[in-house]
Amino acid sequence: MAKIRNLFIGIDLGGKKKKTTGVCILEERNEKLVFLKEYCSKCQDVKGEEILKVIRPYSKETKIVAIDAPLTKGRGKGDMRLYEKFLSTRIFRQAKITPIPPALMPSLCSFGSEIVKKLDKEGFVLDLNLIEVFPTLVQKITSRDFPSQFLKGKPPCKSENQKSALICAILAFLHFNFKTRYLGYKDGFLFLPEFSFWQKKWQQKFYQGWQERNRLRYKYLITNIFDKK
Repeated sequence: MAKIRNLFIGIDLGGKKKKTTGVCILEERNEKLVFLKEYCSKCQDVKGEEILKVIRPYSKETKIVAIDAPLTKGRGKGDMRLYEKFLSTRIFRQAKITPIPPALMPSLCSFGSEIVKKLDKEGFVLDLNLIEVFPTLVQKITSRDFPSQFLKGKPPCKSENQKSALICAILAFLHFNFKTRYLGYKDGFLFLPEFSFWQKKWQQKFYQGWQERNRLRYKYLITNIFDKK
């Protein structure tokens, strides 16, 4: 009887009709992550519309899917969700890691919502075993050995899309192991690594940004980033 694997999928979602989507599939072995040989040996970008076809052979063994793309739509200016507004405040603007307003990429937002519906039929529920992530922010705030501390073997990633998908897949692994934290509201949640993976300076900056936030504007914004467990 074949052993059931624990797989984690990361997707850097690109154009529906263009080969700009990166996909990374990692397998957990002895508390480390290895690249799934039958997929990652090819390591090439795919068309967004091919996502379901690509991951379906592995879906039953996949614990978490993490996607870099807007998976919900906000009601604010620029269709921004509450967490995106917060990540557009001074501290994040100065570091040049603010999210792109969804209104500036309507086709990707529409496609992201479409992917959520399709993955739901495959058993992946948003904010449970399907999460939205932001690799650009993660790479900025985490320590230098992130993501290498989780990996066994050298990453085969060739394009920036694939490198982002790798970060997504690692976040999927962390989420499965209860080592992610959320930031958001009912219009959408972003999942980030727990504080222990952050650089000290970014722990301080985020705390400062949280303390300085407009309490009226962000009264509904919630997070468990500061939780130790």
